[in-house]
Amino acid sequence: KNDIYIAATFAAPSVPGKLGMLKGKKAVCYPGFEEQLIGAEAQSPDRCKCVTDGKVITASGMGAAVEFGLAIVRELCGSETSERLRNGILA
Repeated sequence: KNDIYIAATFAAPSVPGKLGMLKGKKAVCYPGFEEQLIGAEAQSPDRCKCVTDGKVITASGMGAAVEFGLAIVRELCGSETSERLRNGILA
């Protein structure tokens, strides 16, 4: 249980949220789904579009896709790899 990651974006954080899997964790989701993050410390998508709290990675939606992907890479492959990928993204 403790060795798995939960990664969810848009409205998907509501699924582990309804199951109580986000209890005590900071999380963000698409506006309007916050009440379904049962037991989580819901973050404002205006303040942070992607949140990592331990092995829980959540994001608010399409506008956070790059940050969400890089957060997953950072957790699985390390900060150096994540930054190398970030630097290779063309804006």
